[in-house]
Amino acid sequence: MKNIAEFIAEIENNNCSYNIWVYAQRGYYKQLNSTVVTKNYAYLKKIIESHMQIIIELNNDKPEHYLLLSEINVVTHIAFNDQKVTAIAA
Repeated sequence: MKNIAEFIAEIENNNCSYNIWVYAQRGYYKQLNSTVVTKNYAYLKKIIESHMQIIIELNNDKPEHYLLLSEINVVTHIAFNDQKVTAIAA
């Protein structure tokens, strides 16, 4: 686990593109801007400020998923499938 500022700095330094998923209901998430993969980190910071939990899908060779919990300033690696978190890294 790491804090959100460290996570954003890391993906920004690595020039990672990402998709954002926000909590919808009953444990499911919906994708924002589903047609746009972005590298706009100011947009990411704005979304984090307006949602208590989001999922970031990094678009690398193998997609990685992270759960960001803004209320407690934590980022953790997760398994994410069919719009639902299936496992959280310890």
